[in-house]
Amino acid sequence: MGCHVADAIRVSAPATSANLGPGFDVLALGLDLWNDVVVTKRPGPLAVTVTGEGAGEIPEDGSNLVCRALASGLGVDELTDVSIECHNRIPLGRGLGASAAATLSGLVAANALAILRWAPTDLVARAGAIEGHADNAAACVWGGIVAVGPEARTTMFPVPEDLLFVVAIPEQRVSTEVARSALPTAAPYADVSASMANAIGLAVALERGDLEDLSDLLVDRLHEPYRAPLVPGVEALRSLVGEGGCLGATISGSGPSMLLWCERSQAATVAKRAEQAMADAGVAGSATVLRVAPGGVRCRWLDGTDTRLAKAVG
Repeated sequence: MGCHVADAIRVSAPATSANLGPGFDVLALGLDLWNDVVVTKRPGPLAVTVTGEGAGEIPEDGSNLVCRALASGLGVDELTDVSIECHNRIPLGRGLGASAAATLSGLVAANALAILRWAPTDLVARAGAIEGHADNAAACVWGGIVAVGPEARTTMFPVPEDLLFVVAIPEQRVSTEVARSALPTAAPYADVSASMANAIGLAVALERGDLEDLSDLLVDRLHEPYRAPLVPGVEALRSLVGEGGCLGATISGSGPSMLLWCERSQAATVAKRAEQAMADAGVAGSATVLRVAPGGVRCRWLDGTDTRLAKAVG
């Protein structure tokens, strides 16, 4: 597994929200909600523990996604001589990138422990290959708001100072596989061009810090119309847009969480209104104010050396 002066590493990976309305499989952002994974080298069989979200549900053996990604990165079939502690805060099956966070935690740990010197683009590409799409992976690696293209090329957009997000999270889950199966196998040219125009307009608006037209620019015709029936309370949450500082609403990744784009000064009020809207619609869940993650996945050698990804990749 290579060597380092420390025997343990902590990897922190943020939640992510993909698509951002019209940017299907291209646009995403990191959210300031983090999972932590501690990987410790020691003699003996693999040991895995999970606390927080998914405790008692996520496997505590080599089939754990963190373990699979770590083994893949190290080029081994089976992990030994290591213990892995997963401290999870990102809800599972809610469209908030829990699987991307787990995958990148394993890959970044492999990158650092074996001194592989992968660049961030390499990590996005490897995680995208495991995930089947690279949007969450790019946002997890870089943080901020991103667009990812072929060969994991990633473009970052500035985050307008007055922009915050409310994440409305229902208790109900939706698997990525189910949400993908709801999509048609082909889309009309008119829907593709409309969504492309809005995605480009959204990128320009973010670059300029112009939030006035977000409600129109966040409209999608490629995936949201087909996934909306899988999102509890979707219409109640969309009805908040245009009032009280709620600038727009998008399905977070494959759902069922909703991302409400808000004016910073009104975000707490929007969160309360979102929870009430969900309750009125008979939907159990919660709403949380989150800022965009200012950076992406990071690691700390547990000898006290606090590093960002660049240190891990050398």
